[in-house]
Amino acid sequence: MTDALRGSPVVRRLARGVLRPLLNRLEQLARRLEVVADRQDELSARMEQLGRTQDRLTAYQDRLAEELHAEVAPYGPTLDGVRSVVDVLVPPGREREAGAALRNELDHTVRAAADLVRTELARVDGELAELRRSNRLTQALAERAIAGAGAPAGSDAPAAAPTAGAADRTEGADGVEDAAVAPPVAVALPAARPEYRHAAPGTDLLYRAFEDRHRGSVEQITDRQRADYLELLGSLGRPDLPVADLGCGRGELVQLLLSRGHAAVGVDSNTGQVLDGHGDVFVEEDLFTWLDRQDDASLRAVVSLHVVEHLPPDLQIRLVFESARVLVPGGVMVLETPNTMSLSIGASNFWVDPTHERPVHPLFLEFLASEAGFGAVRTEYLHPVPAELTGPPGTEQLVGDLNSLLLGPGDLAVVATR
Repeated sequence: MTDALRGSPVVRRLARGVLRPLLNRLEQLARRLEVVADRQDELSARMEQLGRTQDRLTAYQDRLAEELHAEVAPYGPTLDGVRSVVDVLVPPGREREAGAALRNELDHTVRAAADLVRTELARVDGELAELRRSNRLTQALAERAIAGAGAPAGSDAPAAAPTAGAADRTEGADGVEDAAVAPPVAVALPAARPEYRHAAPGTDLLYRAFEDRHRGSVEQITDRQRADYLELLGSLGRPDLPVADLGCGRGELVQLLLSRGHAAVGVDSNTGQVLDGHGDVFVEEDLFTWLDRQDDASLRAVVSLHVVEHLPPDLQIRLVFESARVLVPGGVMVLETPNTMSLSIGASNFWVDPTHERPVHPLFLEFLASEAGFGAVRTEYLHPVPAELTGPPGTEQLVGDLNSLLLGPGDLAVVATR
């Protein structure tokens, strides 16, 4: 291009017309980058603040544990000293000579001191359990806050990504359409099953028939639950509050409790399961939706029999933490599941039910209960298999171990007290 042509007004106007949209676009991108950088700095600051808060909570938990145990520790030597005094003053077999009254008084003092130590230790364990629960819930709230930080103003959740094929061009300030950054491709949802011409039975009603055949009759399960849980649930305080059976199935436990005058409610999302129930005590609903609607400390027991093995880990966690929330102090959570520590169950019987998702180890359920703030947590093994191995004299220990491994009880229940 000659100098004369380069300096021509026509060429200059043409160059400005071509370059102006590009410059405008660059300025827009620069402003967007500044906004993104500001948001990044804001999120980093929030993360740092939440991290400091978490560190303070953990330090407070450790310090409180040390202080509480320091309060109780002096009682141990006192008890040992009192016992020594008793043994010196009143040797065994010479109570009459030393005075039975003195012996009884000292024994009473020892028992009272021991009760005081146990009470203090239970209080310490309860406060630590509640602190663990509060700590975990604080973490959950912090994660929710972080997840919601990137949402538009006034929204509680991040905005959904636009689907592929949405408008790919926007009109710039100069009136020229600018090519927009391509949106992330949305994950395709599974296509709905077609509407077949010929009907087939639904899962809900078939599952009821499946349980009738493979789990046991209503009478058998009622007898089993009467032996396993009626005394435990009937002895709890606050009889004005109900026992909730989550995933109640055919409702044997609910009917059993009602027949003994206990308040109870059964929740199950399977129409075929609650078909025979009464509307006032059986609720056809997703158990987590129902739980989320209940008030704090509104139930005296939460029972969920053969449910956790149908759930993914995140819902197992929710079940335990929500149970802790809705239970009154002294309330009980019972989670029964197949005993897959026994090979005859874990390698065979567990998989008869096609809706089972995965075996659940009792140590994991005990851990969840502890983290959710439950105090006393124990595992009970239920329903022995009616078969066992035998061996020659001298092999009792080996045979016992083999029976536990190969032919252990069919079920286990993790029982946790709030």
